[in-house]
Amino acid sequence: MSMTSYGRRLGIVAHALESIAAGSVLPSRMILWVDEPDFDVSAYPMLKRLERRGLEILRCEDLGPHKKYFPYCRDFADHGLSLALADDDVMYPRRWLEGLISAAGQEQIPSYRAHRITTDPTSGGITPYNTWQPAPVDSASHANFVTGVAGMLLPPGFQRVLRDSGTSFLKLAPRADDIWLNALAIRSGFRRRVVDAAGQHLTIYPRSQEQALHNENVTEGRNDTQLAAVFGPADISAVATDVTNTP
Repeated sequence: MSMTSYGRRLGIVAHALESIAAGSVLPSRMILWVDEPDFDVSAYPMLKRLERRGLEILRCEDLGPHKKYFPYCRDFADHGLSLALADDDVMYPRRWLEGLISAAGQEQIPSYRAHRITTDPTSGGITPYNTWQPAPVDSASHANFVTGVAGMLLPPGFQRVLRDSGTSFLKLAPRADDIWLNALAIRSGFRRRVVDAAGQHLTIYPRSQEQALHNENVTEGRNDTQLAAVFGPADISAVATDVTNTP
């Protein structure tokens, strides 16, 4: 399991980690990636206790939200383990990881939350992000746009795709890891499956949203700018084809 945090949110990330550590299935590794140059774990007693219980706190360069997956894929993709991604501002339910693992497939990326991408036949482009509706539960499609807040599970083959694609996301989608992950999944043939979240209730930690990416990407419309930079004609064609041919 891989997560990142920064700034004032480092003071609350332990709550998200503890919720995963209390799950019905435990990850074989739990990693927190930190790029703060002056980070001192001793200033965070809850993180220190988690570290004594096996949490790995690893340093990395500043890759924005891409820190949650890229350093792991770069360094450990060949280990052959599926990688669960989680956000630092969510309290995860007890069966969260169990549900993702149960839905895992070699060429699918399971997630509890996804939107259905829609295309504009007139312009040949993608409709605005804020107009998309929730994707159908149990569907697996290139038209499904999974989002990180509820978590997702990356199979080893897709981790290698992310590693080999390098860091061009820093230019194209520096603040939108979801856009980059979904685009590369389309190009490499990994459909995103929507896992049934019945009985699994996510709780957003109340003090976390003042620094949330949601404010700039969704509320301020920057998702659409980054979507236009990343999604090319072939990606959009794959989405349109799957809208027609898959549930």
